[in-house]
Amino acid sequence: MGSKVSAAVRKLRGRPMLVLNVLLLLGVCAAVYWRYTEDVWGSSSTPADKFMQSIATEDGGLGWSQLCPGLQDQVPRAVFERQSLVQRSLQTDPGMTLTIQHVGDAPRPTGGEIRFYVATARGTDGSTGQKTYTLKTQSSGCVESVE
Repeated sequence: MGSKVSAAVRKLRGRPMLVLNVLLLLGVCAAVYWRYTEDVWGSSSTPADKFMQSIATEDGGLGWSQLCPGLQDQVPRAVFERQSLVQRSLQTDPGMTLTIQHVGDAPRPTGGEIRFYVATARGTDGSTGQKTYTLKTQSSGCVESVE
């Protein structure tokens, strides 16, 4: 393999523009790979992060499975999944994008966390809107409430 690399280097020695273009192409490929393969939710995959991911992807089943058992008893899975389908059908701008960013968290004295998120919607016409979410989790990590 080393001989193939050195042969390629010898061929490119007299073509500095080609070398520059290859390096730029590799840089762009690396940037695209980094941008689109990075885990949007960070290195953690807490139930709160997964719940917020379910909002962005309109995946009611994923969101429901992150809820604490007591909350799951109050809101049946089918109702939660149906709500995400209704939300999708109400979307007036099919090109709209939704990004969610975790902006902070604070420990709760009883265990668990209070996690803060900002959701930003961008329409194809350039319009934007934001909503903040505050999730409370129990010490087990499950989502106890969403405000």
